Formats: sequence, C-alpha cells, structure tokens
Amino acid sequence: VWLPDAMEGPTPISALIHAATMVAAGVFLVARLQPVYVPFPQVQVVIAVVGTITLFLGASIALTQMDLKKGLAYSTVSQLGYMMLAMGCGAPVAGMFHLVTHAFFKAMLFLCSGSVIHAMEEVVGHEPVLAQDMRLMGGLRKFMPITSTTFFIGCLAISGIPPLAGFWSKDEILGQAFGSFPLLWAAGFITAGMTAFYMFRLYFLTFEGGFRGTDKAMAAQLMAAAGKAISDDHGEEHGHAHADHPHESGWQMALPLAVLAVPSVLIGLLGTPWNSRFAALLNPEEAAEMAAHFSWGEFLPLAGASVAISLVGISVSVLAYALHKIDLGTAVAGRFPAINAFLANKWYLDAINDKLFVQGIRRLARQVLEVDSKVVDGVVNLTGLMTLGSGEGLKYFETGRAQFYALIVFGGVIALVVLFGALG
Repeated sequence: VWLPDAMEGPTPISALIHAATMVAAGVFLVARLQPVYVPFPQVQVVIAVVGTITLFLGASIALTQMDLKKGLAYSTVSQLGYMMLAMGCGAPVAGMFHLVTHAFFKAMLFLCSGSVIHAMEEVVGHEPVLAQDMRLMGGLRKFMPITSTTFFIGCLAISGIPPLAGFWSKDEILGQAFGSFPLLWAAGFITAGMTAFYMFRLYFLTFEGGFRGTDKAMAAQLMAAAGKAISDDHGEEHGHAHADHPHESGWQMALPLAVLAVPSVLIGLLGTPWNSRFAALLNPEEAAEMAAHFSWGEFLPLAGASVAISLVGISVSVLAYALHKIDLGTAVAGRFPAINAFLANKWYLDAINDKLFVQGIRRLARQVLEVDSKVVDGVVNLTGLMTLGSGEGLKYFETGRAQFYALIVFGGVIALVVLFGALG
C-alpha cells in the first residue's frame, strides 16, 4: 500500500528504498525466520499464496500506469511477490538471490527515471504531473543515449532474458515453485510475461517514437485531470526557460547508471544452478545439494519456457508501442472497460483503504469522543455536582447549638440499632 506512493520523494531515495532498505526488510525477516515456520507446511502455503497474489497484483496494476516512476514502483511490488513465493516454496536462498539481483537493476531503473525526469523538466517545467507522465515523453533515445541504453538493459534484466541477472534469480524461483506448487508456478509464469510486456511498454513510451513534450494540448489535459491549471507563462512563473527537447544528464548522473549496468548484466552468474557461489555463501550444504541434483533435462525446458513467455510479452509490447500494429486502447480498454478501470484504479485498493481505515477510524474516533464527552465527562461532572450538593446540604447542620448536635447523634444511634436489628 505505502510502497508505490513512496516514489513521490527524490528519485535517488526511491532507488535506495526500492533496492535495499525497508522494502527488503520483510523478505529478509521471512528468510531469517524460516527455521521457525518450516515445521508448519500450512504457514508456507500461506506465504506462497500471499506472494503469488502480490506478484500478480503488482504486475496487473503496472500494465496501465502512465507515470514512469509509478510503473517502476508497482514492478517492485510484483518482484517482492516473487521473493515471498520463493520463501513459501522453502527456497530462501532463491528469494534472497532475487533480492540481490533485483537491487542492482531496480536501482538503475529508478536512477534512469530520475535522469529522464531531470531532462523533461527542461521542456515542461518543474511540475511532476508533466515531467513524469510518459504521454509527454517519447523519442528520448536520440537525446539521452546513456540513459536509454541502461534503461533497456534494466528492462531485459527484470524481464528474465539470459544471461542478465534477473534470468538466473527469477528462473530459480519459478523452478522451485514448479516442484512445490504447480498452480502458483503457473501464476508466476504468466506474470513473467506481463512483466516483460509492461517494462518494455515503459521503455517504448519513454524512449521510442516521436517526442511529445511540446504538446500543449496534452499538457493541459494532464494538468486538468490532476486538478491544476496551466498557463503560457508557466515557465516564467517558476523562473526557468523551456527547451525544445531534453538533453542527456551530466556525468554525475550518467556514471552511476553505467556502473549499475555491469552487475545488472553479470551478477546473476554468481547464482547459476550448477555452481551457485551465492548459495554456497549462505548455505554451503544447500549449494552442494543443488549442484548434485542439477539436471540439464529439467533446467532447459523450464528456463526455455520462462524465456519464451518473456519474449511473447516483449513482442506484444513491440507490436503495440513500437510498431503500432495493435491498438490496445481499442482491443482491450474498449472491449473490457470494467477491467481497464479496475486496473487503472489499482484494484480500488486506495479507495478501500480510505473507506475502511481512514474514514472508518475517523468515524470510530468520533464515537469514542461522543462517549468520552457524555459518559466519562458526565461521571466526573456528576461527582463534582454531588460533592457541591452535599456541601450545600450539610452546611445547614452547622448551627452551633449543642442540643441540635445531641439530637443528630441520638437519631444516628437509633438508625444504627434499627439497621442492625433488621439485618440480624
């Protein structure tokens, strides 16, 4: 719930969050607790099912995102689901390996998005609604060769194309799922194709085709949809001039992209199933068992199927967004508007959370306030009134006459005698 919205912050922070900090904490904790829940298969099933739901949910929402960073954020949600699926299948090493490989290419992808946004701000101004929306991008490859190349490498890696890092880690998870939960493997397998599709959708909308950043009508439409106004002197109001097209970022921003591209390609080779140095580092016994039981006859069909579904996803993306042979807006959104709205509204999770938790807690707080003000405060105020009333009544017994005091004492003794007589 919170993860996609966390990308609103500075992009380098987003890259760090989605690669190696709080996002990783849950996966790491589940991996460390494996000895606790391994004796309980039901718990592992729950973890695997939750992971499968998460990976499919994140991928399905990413299919319709037009904000570049939000598309990457929901891809992180999906990849976390793969890691949790590995934990549920009793393969924490595979999950941790995917966590490591994912950290490199996802950090690179987010930094690439930051480079793109930085360049787009030269054209559309410092307005996130415009600078992050892919409908105003396109054709950036010729202006930003380093950023586009590294983003392309990241797309290949997360899509699971060999020999890049994502292939080795994701394929190992799918292999473990195939042996443990074939139905969940099928969901992960289909989602692998969806991942390839939406990642290359991001790439083609951002870097290929014609540049759309100077489309004033589209900019006005996006600002209106966001509830904001746009004017012709927008740039002067913010103290910057608008360029005709973006430029490649400086070496300070381009160098980290090039550095991260190297492990995004090569680090997966540390986890090959026939000689996994990563597994040997975490669990030497498991690494030796993996190497002893490795079979090309089992590996090649599963790996081939995984690559094939990714290539299918890439091909559909090419046809739709690079060659424009398929109009997905008509083919899918037009024919299935309810499904398109469901995905575009992120499964209505934000609305459900707002209705159930935000507004629900507010209503509960109002009820508690009502009880506090009328019941709790009422009891306190009643105590004060009783004290005040008793004081007012008792002051009349303070007459200063001894006969009156003796009469009160006599009356009290008589009352006690009658009371004790009645009781016993």
